[in-house]
Amino acid sequence: MTALALPVPRSPTARAPVLPTWTIGASVAAAVAARLPFLGHAASPDEGGFLVVGSQWHGAGGSLYGRYWVDRPPLLVTIFRAASALGGLTALRLIGCIAVALVVLGVARVAGMIGGRVAAQWAAVTAAGLSISPLLGGYEVNGELLAAPFVLGGVICVLAALRAVHHQEAVARSAAAGALAMSAMLIKQNLADAAIFGFVALVLAVWRGELNRQRFWAMAAGAVAGASGVISVLAIWTIAQGTSLVGVFDAMYPFRIHAAAVQAAEGSAHSSARLHGLLIAVAVSGLGLLLLGLVHHVVTRRRRDTSFLALVAMTLFAGTSVLLGGNYWYHYLVELTAPLSIAAGVLVSRHGFAARKIVAYVLVAGSVAWSVSLARPQGTDARSVGQAIAASSMPHDTIVNAWGNADLTFASGLPSPYAQLWSLPVKTIDPQLTQLDGVLRGPEPPTWFVIRKHLYSWGLNTARTGLILDHDYHRVARLCGHTIFLRNGVDRPTPRIVGDCRGATTPLATMKELLP
Repeated sequence: MTALALPVPRSPTARAPVLPTWTIGASVAAAVAARLPFLGHAASPDEGGFLVVGSQWHGAGGSLYGRYWVDRPPLLVTIFRAASALGGLTALRLIGCIAVALVVLGVARVAGMIGGRVAAQWAAVTAAGLSISPLLGGYEVNGELLAAPFVLGGVICVLAALRAVHHQEAVARSAAAGALAMSAMLIKQNLADAAIFGFVALVLAVWRGELNRQRFWAMAAGAVAGASGVISVLAIWTIAQGTSLVGVFDAMYPFRIHAAAVQAAEGSAHSSARLHGLLIAVAVSGLGLLLLGLVHHVVTRRRRDTSFLALVAMTLFAGTSVLLGGNYWYHYLVELTAPLSIAAGVLVSRHGFAARKIVAYVLVAGSVAWSVSLARPQGTDARSVGQAIAASSMPHDTIVNAWGNADLTFASGLPSPYAQLWSLPVKTIDPQLTQLDGVLRGPEPPTWFVIRKHLYSWGLNTARTGLILDHDYHRVARLCGHTIFLRNGVDRPTPRIVGDCRGATTPLATMKELLP
């Protein structure tokens, strides 16, 4: 046999009900519509920071991506550059809506290829329920979300290649799978999910006699060729923008290893707290139930076809990737959304009632969390402080925001002469703050210096930095937990916030801000 048999859709039964024909379309519409009320919400630190980086990445500027350094692949920065050119944050959020629609459609397609029509419908419903939950990233647009359509496209092409009748067709689809899988990794470097799925599927197919060795090697070569093509094109684009390929590789992988060591050395209190929150999000959102259902199926059922086992391997890799991330941010869980949604659809088609109850819980949990999130203010402390500084600034002013909170820099609209916009690169690359002190004492020091909490709150060697601030800067305001310094000899209006720190304006808050 040279190709896997196409899945045979299960006949509608009481255990596996067929939903209305418009289910998949409605799931896509619901997932997109749920994000529209949040188009105006303040940027997250990553959204703001990547928009700052992307907006000025068009030539050499002293750091990896123009003026700034970030540990992300160039395709992600390219997407944010496009979003900035198209209008900024709103354009980015609309790109996120497109990504969500593609995720729901992709999940439905993969589930349909594995388990038939019923699986496709229920997988789409599950993906929609998970995508609207703020516990899994909510309205934010991050690397995991932007890479997910490429992951699913890669999986679809793998399945199509394995089912291809003709040799050339199988190789061409394998090349497409390799290209899409590599594209996902060039958006978020750890998202090798499609590559894992393809590798496991091909190896199992050969081992089980479902694919002959000649076609296996031809398909593997096609996948490598497709991946190599994407790397080559992006490499040319990256070099043309003044960015070093060696620097990109170092940022994507060696830096992450070094950063993990730094995080381990500084203690586990913060990481443990975030891990605890992440596990709560897994439980409340329904991801945990979906995972338990998948484990139960693998342990108790004998029906283990090649494509389903590849899906299990993909899920295992995604879970491992989330845990090895180290920071345990909620948006890491987006990586698990696709494989577990596909698994949910397949489990409904094979088990019926129990799996449907899990999907129902996912929908209820996502809807409740979305409703609660909808009632919250649209602003953040960082946006309020950034906008207050912007209102007091003059053209050519600059800002350094320590440590992290790149969304504040984005909200201020001011460039930063310091290359590090996030706290982890500061701790890893500039722990003695040599680069920062050089900027503060350099020929073009920042006009504004902003610190959340206080200068000594991050465990860094700030003695010299503190002396520079005492000598060259003066404190002008304390807003929403942020201390704002202005360079000596520079005259600017004192930054003020009208309303509260979350962007809500009330008569009492307005009166307090207007009082001297």
